[in-house]
Amino acid sequence: MTTYSKDILALHQLEKAISLFFDEEDYICAITLAGAAEDICRGILERESKETSVDKLKAWLEEKHPEAPELKRFYVHANEIRNSLKHFTDATESSVEIDKEEAVYWLNRAVMNYD
Repeated sequence: MTTYSKDILALHQLEKAISLFFDEEDYICAITLAGAAEDICRGILERESKETSVDKLKAWLEEKHPEAPELKRFYVHANEIRNSLKHFTDATESSVEIDKEEAVYWLNRAVMNYD
């Protein structure tokens, strides 16, 4: 059995997500892997009391758009596509719409948290 540090796991997932995005245009797997990397990196940042990519995005939205949604609604919306790819929580949901921009969004979140 091999032991990996969390930051190495996140980097491996992020590199694979980037590769799938560019080499295969596989946006589904790119989002899933980037989302996993983003989550690990977010946990590391929170443990170190540092700002995450979503914290930065929310602060920017609040500054530019004071009518920005409340925190819980914001986080639900920000994670909606990733969660739809990972979970079956909505029995009425039979499909998920995914595009290149959504994959870019998740890659960006992961890179911002890794950096």
